[in-house]
Amino acid sequence: MTKEKKIIIVGPAYPYRGGQALVEAYLHKTLREMSYETITVSYKLLYPKIFFPGKTQYDESKTIPFEHNDKIFRIISSINPFTWIKAYRKIKKEKPDAVIIVWWMFFFAPCLSALAFMLKHFAKKTHVCFLIENYISHENHFFERVLVKNTLKYADSFIAESHYIFNEIKRDFPKKKIFEITLSVFDIYNQKRFNKSEARSFLNIKTENVLLFFGLIRQYKGLDTLINCFDKVIENNPDTSLLIVGECYENIEKYERLIALCKNKEKITMINKFIANEDVEPYFKASDCVIMPYYSATQSGILMMAYGFGTPVICTDVGGMKELIEENKTGILIENNSSENLVSAVNQIIKTKNETNYAANIEKFIYNIGYKRIGEVFESISSE
Repeated sequence: MTKEKKIIIVGPAYPYRGGQALVEAYLHKTLREMSYETITVSYKLLYPKIFFPGKTQYDESKTIPFEHNDKIFRIISSINPFTWIKAYRKIKKEKPDAVIIVWWMFFFAPCLSALAFMLKHFAKKTHVCFLIENYISHENHFFERVLVKNTLKYADSFIAESHYIFNEIKRDFPKKKIFEITLSVFDIYNQKRFNKSEARSFLNIKTENVLLFFGLIRQYKGLDTLINCFDKVIENNPDTSLLIVGECYENIEKYERLIALCKNKEKITMINKFIANEDVEPYFKASDCVIMPYYSATQSGILMMAYGFGTPVICTDVGGMKELIEENKTGILIENNSSENLVSAVNQIIKTKNETNYAANIEKFIYNIGYKRIGEVFESISSE
């Protein structure tokens, strides 16, 4: 009998919340379905409270995506080097064929560079692969690339979650093997409890058209532009409402002031909180499209959530976003997030929402994207 290959994931996992924990959950699920043995070495301290802008780092949902607590070992403190050594010893003891280290933020450079260094030099039979969500952060601090290169130089290979990231890695590591996939489609939230009319009734929405901005509110996401152009949207589509749903990671008063200046502010609903997994569905089911007027991006978990519901998107052409949108079929890509472009795209979605079967187009498009190809990555690695 062929021995089951073992892969260790290093990254945030439940009970942490957010995109990275979701990536871990989908990685674990996909690899287990492909008959890999997997465990996760996770964090017992992710961000010190002083560096975390939200209310909590922990998932308080009742629904846990692909629950596998028995496979998660919370060892690493991002600021305690002794735990980095402990994590290395745990990984070495498990004797994995490969380690996937999830990289998304330069803050973790000291921790992950130390761990990768130990694996590279003292566990030489273990293949070290970095899965790159964001190569450089959205804030793009001047010192980041040095930290990134110093950490990722210990990788044997990379998994890039977009072609945009592939090119970023290739720039700094032209001789290393880079595999290209996309984020998984985040379909875990679609519990099929509502149809569109039921979701609108549940949320007490009366308008014919519903626009949704969903997810953590941060400066790079361009919510200010969306609010500023909403009155122009109403000029052509008076029976329209805007849902803004997500925890604000900056000064909420900035957005409250912008909403107060809108002539049609009564048609804007802002819910400033992190939405539990089991409560996500009605917001997407009620909406005609999800708007992502980002100033910068690499890829987007929000886009993959929208696709999990068959909901079309309007998105700025930044980073790798254009790789995930089939123009006028799964959504609309705008050149930049100017008010004119946003209003035009919203007008088009509303005009065509009953003529274009966006849900069917999305279902067809997502068939060949996601983590389905990750098995090929490790088959390639193991054959070297």
